[in-house]
Amino acid sequence: MRRIVVPWFVGLILCAPAVCGAQVYGGATVGAGGAHLPLGSQGGGFRGLLRLFGGYRFTKHLAAEAMTFDLGKPGDRPADDTTIGAFAVAGVGSLPVRRWRFTGHLGVMSMDGRALGLTTRTAQGMVAVGAGFDVVRKLTIGLEVGRSRVEFGAPIDRTAAVKWAGAIAAYRF
Repeated sequence: MRRIVVPWFVGLILCAPAVCGAQVYGGATVGAGGAHLPLGSQGGGFRGLLRLFGGYRFTKHLAAEAMTFDLGKPGDRPADDTTIGAFAVAGVGSLPVRRWRFTGHLGVMSMDGRALGLTTRTAQGMVAVGAGFDVVRKLTIGLEVGRSRVEFGAPIDRTAAVKWAGAIAAYRF
């Protein structure tokens, strides 16, 4: 999936400004997330979140975005080697209201669930909503919450809900 999506997205970013005069943006989300597994299960618990993203805003209401997503290891079990990571593409709807910006993401994640050295990769849907404030004309800071799913292989052998919340900063070039 990455071999197809990344070149397409890079081509879109490089060619589209001449076509429609839209805007490229990039940013990061830092916060916390977790995999919802039964209490005490390996792989569950809170984790640190890092989401790096870049997008192309076609109009003030519609954008396409590519992102990498990492939830790392559960914070309360340092010996646990389960990690959650993903690469995703999403459509982004935006509603600017004066200096406020409300967003919704709907997309697909190539989600990796790693446990005991084994990786299970599956395509999962993702949804996120956010609210931000334009500190200056090109810089927005705010909050974001989202949800997807991850599939772990042996020994966990289950699909788990993944939820995250974080502080977001986005810069429009």
